[in-house]
Amino acid sequence: MTKEYLQTAINEGIPFTIRMVDGREYKVTDRYRVALGKTTVIVVGDDDMPHVLPLLTMTGISYLKPGQ
Repeated sequence: MTKEYLQTAINEGIPFTIRMVDGREYKVTDRYRVALGKTTVIVVGDDDMPHVLPLLTMTGISYLKPGQ
């Protein structure tokens, strides 16, 4: 997974899920709930808890239908 793929998904404004190598998934429902760094991504969950995710352990993203 590259930072550019995530930046494109955020810029499109469509909700998406980040899949991790360990099988976990993190929903990004709003562009203001995600921050990109050089090697990490911070996702703020629905419970307002942050998750610091290394780019190297991401396997892909899947777009969601709006409103999910």
